[in-house]
Amino acid sequence: MKTKMTLIAALAVILSGGAVWFAPRHLSAQTDTPSTKTNSATAKDAKPYPFDTCLVDGMKLGSMGDPYVFVYQGQEIKFCCSSCKPEFLKDPEKYMKKIQDAEAASQK
Repeated sequence: MKTKMTLIAALAVILSGGAVWFAPRHLSAQTDTPSTKTNSATAKDAKPYPFDTCLVDGMKLGSMGDPYVFVYQGQEIKFCCSSCKPEFLKDPEKYMKKIQDAEAASQK
């Protein structure tokens, strides 16, 4: 009986640990999609990304696998990899200006 209770307690700890590990990864996958396809409802309405290069480091999209795609303030953003997102978030306005400048140049 004591062994059975110990096994049940161990199983409960293992399952709750798995839930703690799985939940944040599952939720981030719904908002940030590391691929060329975006799944969130806001992504459908986002303005398309105007470049074929990473917004942060200028590398050709696809050169490091599928681009990392997400939406920032209604604008689709693409990086060569997920490592570029923290750099973008340090000064997003700097990078958003690049997109705005490209849109302005295309309207001339």
